[in-house]
Amino acid sequence: MIEKFGILKIRGIVVKKLIAHTIIVLFLFGLFSPYTDSVVEFEEQQEVYYNSSAVRIDISSPALSMTADEVITFTATLYDSVNSIVAGEVSWSSTNGTITDDGTFYPWSSGVISIQASHGTLSTVYNMTVEAGIGQSIEISFDYANVLVPNTLTANLIDARGNHKPTLDAVWTVDGDYIGQGTPQWVPQDIGDYHVVARLYQMETSKTIEVIAGNPHEFIFPVGMQIQSGGIVKLEPTLIDINGFEMSSNLAGPKVWSVENGTVNSTGWFFATHPGYWNVTVSASGISGTGVIRVVPSDATTSQLRIIPSPDYFTAGEIYELTCFRTDNLGYSGTITPSISNFSVTSGSLSQDDGRVFWTPMTEGFQDITVTDFDITSTQTVLVKHGTAIDTKIKLSPPVISAGQQSSLSVFAVDLAGNEWPINATITTAVGNSSALTHYETWSSLVPDSTGFWRFESTWYDYTTDIRFDSSIQFEVGFGRLSQITLDGQGMEIPVDIAFDLNPKFFDSYGNQLEDIGLNWTIDGEDSTLQMILSESKWVPTTVGSHEIQANAAGIFSIVTLSVSAGDARTLITDFDDGLTVNAGVTSELFIQIADSRQNLAPAENVYTTMENETGIFEPSTSGRGYWSFTGKKAGQYDLVLIQDNAEIMIDLTINPGEVIQLFGSSDKSEYKQGDKGLLKIYGIDSNGNTVEIEPENTTISCTSGSSNFVTGDTWEIDISKSGLDRSCTISWNGLFAQHFFDVESVLFGGAIGSTNTAMSISGFLLGLILITLIVLVRRAKGIDDEDWISDEFDDDEYEEDDYEEDDYEEEDIETESQNNGNANPVISDSDKKQLAAQAASLGVMQAVPGTVQGSSGWYVDISEEVQYWNVNPDGSWVRIS
Repeated sequence: MIEKFGILKIRGIVVKKLIAHTIIVLFLFGLFSPYTDSVVEFEEQQEVYYNSSAVRIDISSPALSMTADEVITFTATLYDSVNSIVAGEVSWSSTNGTITDDGTFYPWSSGVISIQASHGTLSTVYNMTVEAGIGQSIEISFDYANVLVPNTLTANLIDARGNHKPTLDAVWTVDGDYIGQGTPQWVPQDIGDYHVVARLYQMETSKTIEVIAGNPHEFIFPVGMQIQSGGIVKLEPTLIDINGFEMSSNLAGPKVWSVENGTVNSTGWFFATHPGYWNVTVSASGISGTGVIRVVPSDATTSQLRIIPSPDYFTAGEIYELTCFRTDNLGYSGTITPSISNFSVTSGSLSQDDGRVFWTPMTEGFQDITVTDFDITSTQTVLVKHGTAIDTKIKLSPPVISAGQQSSLSVFAVDLAGNEWPINATITTAVGNSSALTHYETWSSLVPDSTGFWRFESTWYDYTTDIRFDSSIQFEVGFGRLSQITLDGQGMEIPVDIAFDLNPKFFDSYGNQLEDIGLNWTIDGEDSTLQMILSESKWVPTTVGSHEIQANAAGIFSIVTLSVSAGDARTLITDFDDGLTVNAGVTSELFIQIADSRQNLAPAENVYTTMENETGIFEPSTSGRGYWSFTGKKAGQYDLVLIQDNAEIMIDLTINPGEVIQLFGSSDKSEYKQGDKGLLKIYGIDSNGNTVEIEPENTTISCTSGSSNFVTGDTWEIDISKSGLDRSCTISWNGLFAQHFFDVESVLFGGAIGSTNTAMSISGFLLGLILITLIVLVRRAKGIDDEDWISDEFDDDEYEEDDYEEDDYEEEDIETESQNNGNANPVISDSDKKQLAAQAASLGVMQAVPGTVQGSSGWYVDISEEVQYWNVNPDGSWVRIS
């Protein structure tokens, strides 16, 4: 209490300060308000009279409305009869809140508050509108909601004095689900309690809202109400809203009851009399409801099964009601439906709905129905026939067939109960061979001739219902019985070192390939089943030759004969592994064999060599398999490498020159002088251009220049005794002839003392001796000192000898100069060069320049327009000089 008093005291101080501040502000506002037309000075204010009597009171307020958190001061003015202000005390009062003697008003509750000012018997009232202040808390402003209808969510803010005002900014959640902000619409889906939360800034409140049914709409009676005649039962209908949600039946008000048979009182108790189905009605405040109550006979004295309807025969798939016609001990008779457990049927199914028992027959034929009612058993035997066709189906018999197997196709109609009966429908082939189908009156015969999917379609028109039914059947025709086994490789030749896939295939009598079947294998009369199974029908031969392979299964046999040859070469074997010597131009035969991985030998038929064709030609021979011919060309020592597959062999090869087809002779010089000795070399050339040595025993040489003598090997010495420009040596060897031409220059004395230079030297020497002798004789005659004379003579002799040698050199220089002048570059124009170069390019032979005979020594132009000097030897060889 003390704490509360302290709080009020502090609040009063604060209020007083607020009032003081407010008065000052209002005073200043009145002085300086821009809405005042003029400023009234204190001297100009209306005069207050103290002796006049007041006839009315006016209350003025600084505001038209206020909040519960604010304080406002009212002013009361007393006026006399001439509308002059008079002085007097005024007392204040309010219908709510607190007002002081000076007119300061402290509101409490919101609303329209009457402020009364009194002066004696005079009084006046000022209505001030007080609104709720600033919200200090929030509350949910509704307590329940209706199901399946929009409900507006509203909340109020509560100020410090407990005044409420709606808020439009709250955020709503229901059972944790966000609904919206402000005043959203919420539609509950079911009745029950929901947790509703409203939040605004830091304020939050929650509330459990009950969702109830809507307005009463209809009374609903239970289904299957039943009572025995003479019995009593309380009728308790359910009151629901328009959406079917239940509520208390008393919410509709007092009820009024009515019934077709029997009686019912105001509280809803029904008294049954006659058996039957009777309508009962209840209404209250414009809301009504109707139900059906069944009155059945009481304890049975007789009971008989009845089927509703009861035709001559029953249709499978149709629904029939089962009841009992009972007569009770009160004499009342009527139908009654015992429990479904009291019924039994030999075919079909029983069901119960709304207290009624129904029978749906299924199987065609005579069926029994039995019911027990109060220990009274009743049985009926009825005939059931198939119902109306709802579909058709094609049946294949047998259901699984293979190619070549006969089967039948029949079309059956099907009713709702699943009963089937054959019909005369049209069957056509959609996929398959139509010739395999044979039609009869009510069925068709099928003998498929191929495997795979077959499809048949049927059409049947039901004249009883005017409905056409289409159906189809699709099935896979399997393989027929094994009729044939095929193996690959018949008559083939296979290598011994490669596994050969026999690839067995299986076929029925129509040529359809079957799946793999286990086989029994026999190879060359020996059982090889295990070996072939492990190798997956791949046969690896071990020996060469012809082999017979037999496979059988289910009494079906297949036989193939294969020829096995040697496999890939691993080794090459020849007759010349130690070496091969051949003559150039002469073909030699080699027999080459291969040895495979199992050391089987076979003729080598795919051998090749790395040797160039310029050295020799290696090619297959016409002598047979494995025979190869080699013809050497270029003489020498070689390695003959033979290769087939992965095998390789290297043979030492010697190619000797072949048979001589042409003789040649060559001398050490092309020009001789009488008295010289020459060397003549003789050799032969075979067809491949190899040089062949000539045996001296069979060689005959005849030279026109002189005799010849054998020296060694292929060399002969010839005497040059006869001069001339057409000297030659004729060579004869084994029927071949050759001539070698050379020139012999004549010398003094016929070359008896050698060459001309030798003869001149001797002559000069003799002449010198003669001169010396003469000089000696002359000097002696003059008496010259012998010593000086001899010296002079010798000096003269040296001089003369020097002169002779100088003359000799001059002669050689002249000869060389003459020769060089013969080799001097000829003068030829550029156009002639180009023309000769073009001819050389077209003919492939250098062209002689003007002044040179084509084929002889002289100047030539090649395709590059270069001028060259060539010397043509007598042996036909060409030597470039410049």
